[in-house]
Amino acid sequence: MKHNIGIGDLVRVKGYADYYFVDTINERRIISESVEEFDVEFDLSDTNGRYLFAYIEDISLVCRAKYADEYLRTGILTERMKIAKEDAPPRLTRAMSTDEQARYIDELLDDALFAQGAFQATGLSDFEAKERAAYELIAKLQNEMEA
Repeated sequence: MKHNIGIGDLVRVKGYADYYFVDTINERRIISESVEEFDVEFDLSDTNGRYLFAYIEDISLVCRAKYADEYLRTGILTERMKIAKEDAPPRLTRAMSTDEQARYIDELLDDALFAQGAFQATGLSDFEAKERAAYELIAKLQNEMEA
């Protein structure tokens, strides 16, 4: 199923007032004798460390991951953040060159290391969750590329 949400993005969940960060995205294809369905589930966390599980139909994008750290620091959602949400999150694909794949993984490592340092400095569990999510995504992407 196509969606425009990426790891680390800031989202709003239907029925909840707070904003949440995307920690993990689980995409499943369910096949039965008569039907083929696609399901996208999200593991989320908010700035207070509360976790939430949601489906794609309940989520709307607020801003991209590169601005989510700014929101976390300031608590203010700027117009620049809202406009930037139109950018599609990058995806690692076999069509990418080896250099592009390496650059994307390097960006994820940079994000993980920044989140690790921020967690150590602030103790905010959001940073810890972002670090864990980045490392999980790197492992998943490496496994996909080896398959």
